[in-house]
Amino acid sequence: MTNSNSSISKHYHQLTSVQRGQIQAMLDSGITSRTVIAQAVGCHKSTISRELKRGSVLQRDSSYLL
Repeated sequence: MTNSNSSISKHYHQLTSVQRGQIQAMLDSGITSRTVIAQAVGCHKSTISRELKRGSVLQRDSSYLL
């Protein structure tokens, strides 16, 4: 049996630069709870976790040679 209820949909939105700034400010002030940060920013705590994971990866610069 399939679910034909098409009125339920998930909406994914990227974080804005303002939200990213809020996250950084909270981290800088010592707030590390992803739940607290998510409530303040207005997104799910998994979004915060993914954002922090992305921000912790060392990015290669243009001088990187293969």
